[in-house]
Amino acid sequence: MATVPEDLRVQLGIRVVPLSIEIDGVVYRDGVDLTPVGLYRRMVLSDVPPRTSQPSPGEWLQAFEAAASSGAGHILCFTISSRFTGTYASAVQAARIFAEDAPPAASRPTVDIIDTRLAAIAEGWVVIETARAVSRGATREQALARAREVAGRVRLVAVVDTLEYLMRGGRVPKLAGLAATALRVKPMARLRNGEAVAAGVARSLEGAYSAMVRRMGRDCRLAALRKGRPAVLRVGVMHAGAPERGLELARLVRERLRPAELLVTDFTPVMGVHTGPGPCGVGYFAE
Repeated sequence: MATVPEDLRVQLGIRVVPLSIEIDGVVYRDGVDLTPVGLYRRMVLSDVPPRTSQPSPGEWLQAFEAAASSGAGHILCFTISSRFTGTYASAVQAARIFAEDAPPAASRPTVDIIDTRLAAIAEGWVVIETARAVSRGATREQALARAREVAGRVRLVAVVDTLEYLMRGGRVPKLAGLAATALRVKPMARLRNGEAVAAGVARSLEGAYSAMVRRMGRDCRLAALRKGRPAVLRVGVMHAGAPERGLELARLVRERLRPAELLVTDFTPVMGVHTGPGPCGVGYFAE
């Protein structure tokens, strides 16, 4: 469920092992067989909520074998927070099989499985920055250090129109969801220790966007104080089938914060299953 823009994925040689979505008995691979727009259309037409599942160990094994065949000396595998799905456990199992099934005297690349404890573009930044370090010649240890560094800095904040879809999946207590709906507020959430927690409410989307920008500005100033120099801010704006909202939030970020790098991405379909259409947010880090 990491979101990495396609151009960066290709440029940096990042391999993706997709999660799956089942709709009306048909299984789709996230971002491969199903686009976010296609998902939301099917969600409206289907009487049964979609179901999601993590990659099987066999799917991870195929990816590890492909990387080994391409000459990889070591493999870094990043997963969504283990608090959300069994993706991390599945990858760990596959890595164990990959190592144990090596032919006698054969040299296999080492595999490191990293539970980012993140999701979406926040997880994406860890992957992107680590891949950039590798492209500059980083060793395995240096790449892992960069991954830990970015994972420790990156933050994710998002706003949703409705808690209906999160209530369906049991990720938000029904009573709290109904209260937010009755009050007509825009609930905000952030990631903390690998879990989604409340980050306040806003009266409007514009108010939520301003709150996000203020939060990023504060974190940027704190980073500058720690470093004793101006901080470098990298921001990823994400939206769920709402490109106009994503572009508006990106415009505010660009005008008020002038980040060194600004990406705009859609939520993956798997994320959209749990949030529904409309949410918008940011994943960012300052250093």
